[in-house]
Amino acid sequence: MLAFSFAGFSDIDAIEPAFKFTHCENGQILTQLALTDSLPPELIGYVDKGVPISVEYRLELWRVRPGWFDQLAGQAKVDYRIRFDPWEKEYTVVQKIPGLVIENILYEEEEAIDLLMSSGQVAFVPDDSAGEYYLAGSIVVKTMSFSSFKEVESWLKGEVSDIKKPSLEDAPDKVGEFIFNMALKISGLKNHSGETKTSVFGLDQLPFSDTLFNK
Repeated sequence: MLAFSFAGFSDIDAIEPAFKFTHCENGQILTQLALTDSLPPELIGYVDKGVPISVEYRLELWRVRPGWFDQLAGQAKVDYRIRFDPWEKEYTVVQKIPGLVIENILYEEEEAIDLLMSSGQVAFVPDDSAGEYYLAGSIVVKTMSFSSFKEVESWLKGEVSDIKKPSLEDAPDKVGEFIFNMALKISGLKNHSGETKTSVFGLDQLPFSDTLFNK
């Protein structure tokens, strides 16, 4: 039932997202989509080698309409980009949500990875306080492959974050050749994705147990 389609991705391994901390406040449904486990160790290993990783969260609120197609009542998109600089020994994590870009510079792997583990709180405004709804969500974690080398180039030039342009063009031998050779060696890395959907609920039933809430 997701409005976002993942057709076209190849070599996808499954990961498990779940909705958490879902409650109603001031007429809004507040929730977040999070991974139920850490990122696969091989992905973290590639991050630590300087390979850019993107984590894309999609959240949707659907209104149940008996006898009709369910109606999309709201949607949100939260994207992360992470890259480790092996020379500076720092992680750059950029979070993109509508109307806002947040850049974080971190020096600990655990702290950097923790930022990727959840969409953060997302708010939906239901159009009928007496209606019945459910949440649908998905996550896609994409690693660099040879075909996405241009994306890596954008990262190196600061074009992904749109807020910082490091002077890496002054050191093409140090960075450009290293990343290019790495792209050749690890071409075809797998993407990881997962989807989830909650049970149907009314606003008066929130907050709901996370365990029972996610199907």
